[in-house]
Amino acid sequence: MEKEVRLIGEEKIDEIFDLAAYAFNASRTEERKERFKNVVAHSLNYGYFLEDVLASQVISTPFKVAFHGTSYQMAGIGCVSSYPEYRGQGGISTIMKQMLKELAEKKIELAYLAPFSYPFYRKYGFEQVFEQVSYTIKAADWPNVKAPIGKMKRVTYEEAKSICQQIYFQLPNNQKGAVIRESWWFDYTFGLDDKNQFALYEDDLGNPQAYLIYQSSAERFVIKEWGYLTKQAFQALIRFIGSHNGSSREFYLKTGFDGTNLSYLMSSPLVEMKISPFMMARIVDLESFLGKYPFSTGNEETYYLKVEDEYGPWNKGIWEFRISEAGQSRVRKLDQIPESLGEDELIVLAIQALTQILMGYKTGSELSFYGKITGNEKQIQLLDQRLVKGMPILADYF
Repeated sequence: MEKEVRLIGEEKIDEIFDLAAYAFNASRTEERKERFKNVVAHSLNYGYFLEDVLASQVISTPFKVAFHGTSYQMAGIGCVSSYPEYRGQGGISTIMKQMLKELAEKKIELAYLAPFSYPFYRKYGFEQVFEQVSYTIKAADWPNVKAPIGKMKRVTYEEAKSICQQIYFQLPNNQKGAVIRESWWFDYTFGLDDKNQFALYEDDLGNPQAYLIYQSSAERFVIKEWGYLTKQAFQALIRFIGSHNGSSREFYLKTGFDGTNLSYLMSSPLVEMKISPFMMARIVDLESFLGKYPFSTGNEETYYLKVEDEYGPWNKGIWEFRISEAGQSRVRKLDQIPESLGEDELIVLAIQALTQILMGYKTGSELSFYGKITGNEKQIQLLDQRLVKGMPILADYF
């Protein structure tokens, strides 16, 4: 049986859409198809064909992410799907192998995806890196705050778009692995749903300081996304949302979890709160990732890693990286372990654990305790001190 992986484009939109709709039990409306076509037009679309029939597919959308003062190229992996009669025949694995190889050749540092199964994607080198927290708050329990100087105003999407983007880029949480949103992606995420409403807060000088994207019904007021630059801006959003307590029974917020619990701000902290695993990530090109990594300042130090990566053989092996006092790194891959290196100086880990510690989701010491990393504990602790601090945050979904 003839098998091959092909890059396919908008000319195959009917086949791509039909497979996605079938696999995810989605309705086949023209509106949904046009929305889907928008992503296909901006992506690399990998199809696995058996006898010229599209059996499986994976979509890779190019993004950039902001990461503690530097930026990385990231592939957003989505629409991983197969027709049921072709599942288990290696289509997705074949695509993943080719796609990851081609991404690495282009020096793409990262890939993110939303898993239907964490074990399924873990075998391709992905690991949990992002979490979300959701709050469900009775309207009567929403904080009642005094209106700050300035004004809230409801606006159209077109009026809100550029200001939302400006404020989003300035938020510290969006510098920890978040997507640097291009205009088309913001349109896709927020502009195509006519249920979305938009409001802005301006201070007394007329400067925009906060935005709110929301949906409102009698049952629930849903905060789709908010951003605020000052205490007054936060208070203005809280008051504006609270003013809907007569028209909505409860308020709901789901956002990236950074380790902070906001329930203590409520007059009745017994809110329904849930922390959930969210997106997975993997380092695709380790050499490029380490070369650009924002190590903290400190002593000049050298580390040796032995990395396992079944689906990224270019990452597999012994790596030496020297970190300067200023936090810059020099990286090289070695053919073998240096004779001068003691066995306990080698840090051994899989690409999944390495992704977690370098992105700040877990410390090396934590993963060492649970057996995900082996090596000299002192070396691991020293490396922890040079890595970024703060859990990675992601607001987008693909």
